This record gives sequence, C-alpha cells and structure tokens, in this order.
Amino acid sequence: MHKVALTIGGSDSSGGAGIQADLKSFVTAGVHGTSVITCVTSQNTVGVKSIYPLPVNEIESQINAILSDFEVGAAKTGMLYSPEVVKLVAKKMEGAKLIVDPVLSSTTGHSLSSTGLSDAIKKHLIPSCYLLVPNVPEAEKLCDIEIKSMDDARRACISLHEMGAENVLIKGGHIKGDAADILFDGKKFYIFVLPKMDRKAHGSGCTFSAFLAAFLAGEDGLVEAARKAKAYTWSAIAAGISAGRGVDIVRQRADHIPVLNVIEGGHEAGSYKKHYEEQMEKARTWLSLQNAVDELLSFLPPAFVPEVGINFVYAMEGASSYEEICGIEGRIGRKGKTGKIFQSGECRFGASKHIASIVLACMRHDGNMRSAMNIAYSDDVVKACDEAGLESASFDRKDEPPGSSTMEWGTDHAITRLGHMPDIVWDEGGIGKEAMVRILGRNPHEVVEKARNIVAHLALK
Repeated sequence: MHKVALTIGGSDSSGGAGIQADLKSFVTAGVHGTSVITCVTSQNTVGVKSIYPLPVNEIESQINAILSDFEVGAAKTGMLYSPEVVKLVAKKMEGAKLIVDPVLSSTTGHSLSSTGLSDAIKKHLIPSCYLLVPNVPEAEKLCDIEIKSMDDARRACISLHEMGAENVLIKGGHIKGDAADILFDGKKFYIFVLPKMDRKAHGSGCTFSAFLAAFLAGEDGLVEAARKAKAYTWSAIAAGISAGRGVDIVRQRADHIPVLNVIEGGHEAGSYKKHYEEQMEKARTWLSLQNAVDELLSFLPPAFVPEVGINFVYAMEGASSYEEICGIEGRIGRKGKTGKIFQSGECRFGASKHIASIVLACMRHDGNMRSAMNIAYSDDVVKACDEAGLESASFDRKDEPPGSSTMEWGTDHAITRLGHMPDIVWDEGGIGKEAMVRILGRNPHEVVEKARNIVAHLALK
C-alpha cells in the first residue's frame, strides 16, 4: 500500500504554514498526506489576525476517522494550541511514530498557544514522542537552558531526552553562524549543517517537521530522514516566493536539493568540529554551482549546447579527485535544435569526469582555476571569444600520446604551449569526437560572465 503520513495542526489561510505546508511537503516527498485540523487561523505573511480553536470532540473525531482507515507510517504535530488538545493527541497517538514540533509562535512572532501549553507538552507529549523537533526558543522554554552555541544545544538535547523524548533534534537556525541542526538519539549526536540564508520564510518549521514525518513514513531511518528533511527544507527556503507584503513563503520542490553529509559525533562536546568545515565547503561549492547554472539557463542560446550536452563543474579547494568536484548529473541539454535549454540532473560531487578532468589539469598549473564548462564549437564562437578579450589556447587530438586522457592531456598541452592560463581551451574534434570550446574560470560566476560576454559579442554580428 502507499505510504501514509498524518499531520495534526492548525490551518493557515495564507497557505504558507500549518496543515497547508505539511500537505505540500508530503506530496513533494512522495507520501499520501492525511490531516487533522486543530485550529482555524486567519493569518497572512504579515501576521496572525485571529485563532479559532476547534472543539476537542471534533478533533478527536478527525483522528478516529484517519486511524480507523489508514495505516499511518508517521505522524507530526504542529499547532495544538491548548493543553486539552495536547492530552487528547498524547492519548490517541500512543504507540505511533510521533514527531512533535512544539509550535508556540509563528514566523511573524505571534503567539500560537494558550496558557499552559508548554507545560502540557512537557508532561504529556514529550514522554511519548518518537522525535521532538523544537527550534532554539522552544527548546529553551521546554528545558530552561539558554542556547547560544552548539555545545549548549547538545546539553539541551540531553535534557529533553532525559524528559522522555526518544530522540531530539534541535533546529539551530537561531544560533549565530551557519544553519546547523543537532540530532541526539540517546547515544550519539549527528550534525546537519548548510549555509544560513539571510531571509525569513513563512512555513519553514512546519515544512521541516512534515518532511521528517514523510521520510520516516517511507523507508528511511531516523538519521537519513533528518538529513533529507534538512536538505529539502533548505531548498524550499531558497526557492521561497514573495506572494504577500510580509515574509517570503517557502516553496516545496523535489529538485535542486543540496549536497548534505551527516557529521557524526560522540557523546562529548565538540566531537563533530573536525568535519564541520569540510561539509560547509561542499555545501557552498554546490550552491555556487547551482546558482551559476540557474543564471546560465536564463540567457544561453540553444545553439551553444553541443550534441553531447553541457557540463559545468566547480572543484573544492585543493581538489585532487573527481569526488571533490561538483558537476551536473545528466548535463544541460536542449529540446531540439532550437528548443529551450534545461538542466537534466542534479548538481552532485563526482558527477563529471570529462570537464572535471579539465579542471584537475588547470589546478595543477593554478590552484585557483577551479571551474569550467563546455559549449558547442564554431568558428564564430572562437572569433567572439577573441573579440570579447578572452585569451584562447587549443590542442589537436592527433598529437595526443597513446594511453593518455584526452581532456587532461589536451588542457595541459594547451596551457603549456601558451605559457600561462587561458580563458578558453578549444579543439576541432576528431573521428567520432565533437569539436568543443571550454570556458575556464576561478569560480562558476566567472565562467558564466565569460559565457555571457561571448553571447553578447556573437549577437553583434
């Protein structure tokens, strides 16, 4: 049967958070979503105007309807609002894989709880939940520990676990620095970190816990579900839309999901730190490349896409292998000869060999030359490169020594002949080999700007 997840929370009239955000997240993650509405809120991207709590017996009726028919793989709670609803949910969901998002206020800062809610959550829900997912202010209120650092968050996780939560995940968006979340399973800590975005996004908290429920309802274990939920939520924030006069609204999507490796740590404080910077560099490398690909797709003419497609790569600092170079799975293609160009796969480390080989060859001459992409060859393109002030170098495949890698040998040969690093390396192809132009740069933005310059000079012809 199809996997099923359940959300228990408030309805958001703006469509950005609450039940609405949860159901969109469930669909994105590929599970069937069911819902129990606890409150009807009148809110928008600016603030909450009113809250109408549903009668407890009506909430119970909804829960009964779902549980009597569906095999719920995992359930999440959001806005419960009152102690009475907390008690009901704890009773009805006993034994379920329950993710508790202890919602106390909205993104816009308005209270979403009545008197005694946090005490009721501590008494009734925390001891029975599979996973507790507070943000920093919620965790501080629940365990009375001030959280200013990851080590503070670690102590708070232990405290909340001792209060009865089987697993605890504290969302670290309020902590200074990068957006690092910390998961504690009672034995070990796991860190999930991505670059923090300078924007508020309505519905991000609901979306995160909904993705957790969705992935746990499927085939994923706890750590993998948390990793995917973090990456998918980050992508939803990055894709956020400005639909109202206030904060942005998250936009759930199943593509452009960032590279995210789990950082494991022991019970001791600070044990994760040696892997932290490596993960952050990977995330920033991925983000720089994906942003550049998005920009490239906005202006590059279809004629620039060769028959084999375009790959575009960006290497980590000091890279020495394909696995340290981020490229596009499936490349950039085009629909027909003159059709729209599109990205046919995700940006992933190790996804490219041909263009990655070019970057590795460049880095042996200049460690700062970490990005490259290929475009279709033509005499006009080569002339446009010259007219744009870009320095070119070339190689002839007929000169390639036996047993060598064409891309590495050709790039190295072209650079050596020129005596310094060019902007462009091209060749006229060979038997069964398409002629190609490669644009080199220190980073993806520089490569895109060189491509834009070439396009502009071709347009002048």
